[in-house]
Amino acid sequence: MRNFYVKCVYILILQFVLVAAGLANTLTVDETGNVLAETNRYQVRFRDGVLIHFHNKLTNETYTLPPQDNSNEQSGISIQYNEGEYGRAQWIDDSWEVESKRLTPLGIEITYQRDYRTGQTCRIRIGIDPETQDLVIHQTGASASGGLIGVMWGCGYLNNQQVDIILPANGGEIIDASSEIRAGGGGYPREWEAQLAILQGGDGGFFVRSTDTTFRFKGVGYRRTAEHFGISFQTDNFAPFRGKYEITSVEWRLNAYRGDWQVPVEIYRNWMETAFQPKQPPAWVKELELVVYLNLDIEVLPMLAEHVNPSTTLIYLLGWQRAEKANFPTPRPEFGAFLEAAHSHGFRVMPYTNVVVMSPDDPLYPEFEKFHLRHPIRGHKLGYRWDDPSYPDSVAYINPASKAFRKYTVAQHKKVYEAHPIDGFHLDINTLFRNDPNGLVDGLTFPEGNILMHQELREAMPGIVFGGEGVHEGTFFNTNLAQRGIYRNKQPHPINSFLFSPWTIPYGFHVPNPDGEPELYQKFQEAYVVWGVLPTIRIRAPWMLRDKGLVRTHGFLKSVREGQSWEQTWNIDIAMDMDIVGDVNADGVVNVLDLVAVANAFGEAEPDLNGDGVVNIQDLVIVAQNFD
Repeated sequence: MRNFYVKCVYILILQFVLVAAGLANTLTVDETGNVLAETNRYQVRFRDGVLIHFHNKLTNETYTLPPQDNSNEQSGISIQYNEGEYGRAQWIDDSWEVESKRLTPLGIEITYQRDYRTGQTCRIRIGIDPETQDLVIHQTGASASGGLIGVMWGCGYLNNQQVDIILPANGGEIIDASSEIRAGGGGYPREWEAQLAILQGGDGGFFVRSTDTTFRFKGVGYRRTAEHFGISFQTDNFAPFRGKYEITSVEWRLNAYRGDWQVPVEIYRNWMETAFQPKQPPAWVKELELVVYLNLDIEVLPMLAEHVNPSTTLIYLLGWQRAEKANFPTPRPEFGAFLEAAHSHGFRVMPYTNVVVMSPDDPLYPEFEKFHLRHPIRGHKLGYRWDDPSYPDSVAYINPASKAFRKYTVAQHKKVYEAHPIDGFHLDINTLFRNDPNGLVDGLTFPEGNILMHQELREAMPGIVFGGEGVHEGTFFNTNLAQRGIYRNKQPHPINSFLFSPWTIPYGFHVPNPDGEPELYQKFQEAYVVWGVLPTIRIRAPWMLRDKGLVRTHGFLKSVREGQSWEQTWNIDIAMDMDIVGDVNADGVVNVLDLVAVANAFGEAEPDLNGDGVVNIQDLVIVAQNFD
C-alpha cells in the first residue's frame, strides 16, 4: 500500500512538472502577423516573416539590435518571370494582405497575399516542438503566373559586433566584425556543405538547421551593414521552374545553446550520422601521414621512399591514362609497372579519374547528350570550360541519374580495378549536385543519381577507397578522403573538419610548391592549419628530391618523416627550422667556416647541398644564401 501512495505522489509531481514545462512554452500572434515565441531557452519575435529579436535565456544574451525602419533581411518568394531570366525575389512588405490563425496551442500560421500582377501567396508556419523546444519554421508559396523558384525567410538586425556567423560553407568559414565581406553565402550542397548555420555570441548563441534527407536545393545568404547583418534561408523547387505554381519548404529548426560553436555542431553531426549512416575509413587511411601528387614516373619512387615513410604515404597519381578524348581512357602501358614498384616500397596509390563528365568527341556523347546538364534558369549546357573555344579539352557534365550513363561509367572503372591492384580512385568533380532543368531522369533527381553512382562504384569495386574533389553532406558517406580547395574562402574555420573528419579525411588541393610559389603556398597553409588538412605536396619530377636547394620542400618532407604534427608540417617556417640549411659543420650557425668546408671538398661527393652528385660552386652559393 505504501508503494501505491508513493507512485501516486510521483505521478502528481510528474504531471505538475509537465504542466509547468508546457506553460514555459508560449506562442502568440496578433492580427498583423507579429509573433512572440518563448521557451525556457529563448525569446524570439517575428515581423513580416522576419526574425527581428532573439534573446538567449541560457546566457542572458540578446543577439539583435532594436528594429529600424527597414530590415536588412527579408522573407518572401522567388519567381522566374520569363524564360532565360534570373529569378526575382518578392519580399513581404506593407503591400501584402496579412491573415493569421492558430493551428495548435504551440503552432500558428500567417498568410501573406497580394494580387498585383501575379497573385502571389506566402505562408509561414511557426511552432514550438515541446520535446526539444526547437522553434520550427515551415513555408509554402504560390504564384498564379508560375515559374516559382523558391521560398525564403530571414533573421534581421543581428548585432555584428556581438555575433559571428559560422557556416559549414566553402570548407568552413567565419564572418565576424573584422570581416571585409559585405554579402555572401551559397547554395546547398555546392558551397553550403551542410544544412547548418551558427550565430555565435559571447557565452552561447543560436543555430538554424534543416533535417531534410532528400537533398532539396537550398541556400543561405547574409548581408552586412555598418551595425548589423541579416541572414536568410531559402528552399528551391526542383527545376524546370516553368509550370511550377507552388512550393513547400523544408522544415527549419532554431534553438539556443550555451557554450561554443562545437555544441550545435555536435548535435548536427549526431543527427547526420544517424540519417546517412557513414562508414568508417579503413585502418590504413586513418594512419596516413602524407599525400604526394605524382606523375607516372617510376624513377621517382625509390627516391621518394628515402624521404618519407611509404607505408603511411598515399600517392595521388596523375597522367596514368592514355591521352585520348574519351570518357574514360585506358591506362598507359607503364601503369602496371608503376603500381608494382610503388607497392613494393609500401606506398598506397590512388589514380585520378572522373565520373560525371564526357568529352564531346567521345563516340558515345551523342547517345548521352540528352542528359547533358543545363543551367536551371537560362537553360544553356554546362561543363568544364564548355564555352571556352581556346581550351581544347572541355568536357560536358552528364546527369548521373541516367542509368545507362552510370552503367557505362562504372563498367569502365571496374575494368581498371580488375586488371590492376589500385588502392583507391580519386573521383574528380564528384560533389556536383545541380538543379537540372532536364527534370527527373530515369525517375531520379541529379543528387539521387550522383549518390547512386557512388554506391554502385563501391559495390562494383569492394575494398578500395574513394577520394573526392571536396566533400559535402551528399558525398561524405561514400568517400573517405577529400581534397580541400581554398579559393572561395576568406576566413577559414574548422567547422567542416569537425563535421566530416570522423569519416572523410581532408587533404590538399593541388598545393603549390612552397619553394616555387611561397606567397601562394602561404594562403593554402593558413587555411590548412585551421582545417587540419592531411599534409600534401606535389613532386613534379625526381630532381625536386635531389635538389637540396628546395629548402622548404625538404623541410616539409622531413617534418612528416619525423612525426611532427600536421600543424607544424604545414607551417613551413617550423619545418625549415628542423634543418639549418648550409650548416655543413653542424655547429648551429651558417658562417664562413661552412664556406671553407665546402670549398675544401670541391669535386667530392659530400657535402653535396643541391643533390647534383658533386660539391661545386652551386653548393657554395647555397651556403652564402643562408648566412646568419
